[in-house]
Amino acid sequence: MQLDAQESQPLYKQLEYKLLQDIEQGVYKKGEKIPTELELSQMYGVSRITVRKALADITEMGILERYVGKGTYVASVKLKRSISTFMSFTECCEAQGLKPGARTIKNVIEDATPEDCQNLKIPEDSKVLAMERIRYADGVPVSFEISRFTSEYMGLLQEELNDRSLFVILREKYGITLKDEPKVLELDFASFEISRYLEIPARYPLLVVSGLVTDGEGKSVFYSKQYIVGDKFKFYL
Repeated sequence: MQLDAQESQPLYKQLEYKLLQDIEQGVYKKGEKIPTELELSQMYGVSRITVRKALADITEMGILERYVGKGTYVASVKLKRSISTFMSFTECCEAQGLKPGARTIKNVIEDATPEDCQNLKIPEDSKVLAMERIRYADGVPVSFEISRFTSEYMGLLQEELNDRSLFVILREKYGITLKDEPKVLELDFASFEISRYLEIPARYPLLVVSGLVTDGEGKSVFYSKQYIVGDKFKFYL
């Protein structure tokens, strides 16, 4: 398709409009790489300077993301999440018009580890409910959660946890209001197992948010560790 040099609108603006239209119509999907500057130049019969100007404007809008040596991609949706205010993953998605999802990888009873005893403040001979889930936003895997529950919540073993809010289940079945304790934010790299769950390369950098969740009386409910694909989240204080 050739752009019209005779139009009053500059060529880069015509290209900008065409690319935005293609993105809106799903020709280029979220997270997908678009053609290179050279390819776009040949496709639309314009100079690479024109292409570069159009891409720069769309990138400034936050619709495209450009990576040196890798190319230009349609920006993925970034979940906004406060690390100082308590909000469940489901609430976080719904507040931004995204469909939350979950797939349970593990839900079993295990002997408490020394780390469990310390984190949950439980005796050494305790049992815990070990739960692992992949969390999705609009069908895209964005985090892998490991949760270790005290023995009072073994009933969760019988629950259907796929595509359900854990916080809603705890509120409705156990009548508790959850309270977030101080969290730890760290950087880690995806193991082979986690990379498969999150559909990212092994050793991909991840944000790890960990901390204790208690009930309204300050009693331990579970300890959570979330491995989050950082470029799909925007944290604020």
